[in-house]
Amino acid sequence: MRIALLSLLALAALAQPVLVPAAPKPSAEEVLQFLAGMNLSPEFRAALASVLRAGLATGRATPTVSLLLLQDLAPLPREVSERLLEVIRFALAQGFIVDTGLSGSSMMNEVRKLLALGRQPEEIEAVLRVRLAVLLATRSVLLRYGLVATPPTPPDQPLPPEERFVLEVAWAVSDFLLWEGGAPSDPRLFAFVQARLNRLCSVCVLSEEQCQRNVASLTPEMVQEIGRLAFQPERR
Repeated sequence: MRIALLSLLALAALAQPVLVPAAPKPSAEEVLQFLAGMNLSPEFRAALASVLRAGLATGRATPTVSLLLLQDLAPLPREVSERLLEVIRFALAQGFIVDTGLSGSSMMNEVRKLLALGRQPEEIEAVLRVRLAVLLATRSVLLRYGLVATPPTPPDQPLPPEERFVLEVAWAVSDFLLWEGGAPSDPRLFAFVQARLNRLCSVCVLSEEQCQRNVASLTPEMVQEIGRLAFQPERR
């Protein structure tokens, strides 16, 4: 009986889950070291490293997702990696947030997700360029209407809190255009964007001030103008 009981206790101990320590988060320098070893042209690598270093320092990108993205792109042909990274480099150079962590609105996560789904590089680049166009249009419209007070800041300057609002409005608009089959003039667009922003307010992704002032002040006309301007760059 004693032996049987000990055997049962031993089996129970073996059945307990083994806790594996989480891998340490990479540093910004580890990200830049990996980038330095990628098969990219020296000129492009230097240009990307400059803005990525600044973006990592100011919260426009995170080391974890940046490293995962570079690791995903490393096996691809040089020209493919450079085309996709160029859109992200340009967005960073304009001071936009390109990565909010392992979840959330993120150009970097968008690339990783579409690569995992087996999408072609041309399609991924097209999606990124729509995201970028809507970001540029969103900032332009929100500045004009006074919902954003800070002009674009370089990536090495502190990140204005309102940039997260710009990102989330742009992401909601481009989600509607890309994945919901909608158009800028679609009357459902504003309700889609408003519902997304209200949900982000409820989980504190957007600050209380942004929710009370900016989200409440957004109008259907502003949202439709963002959609139109995204495809009319000469009017931004």
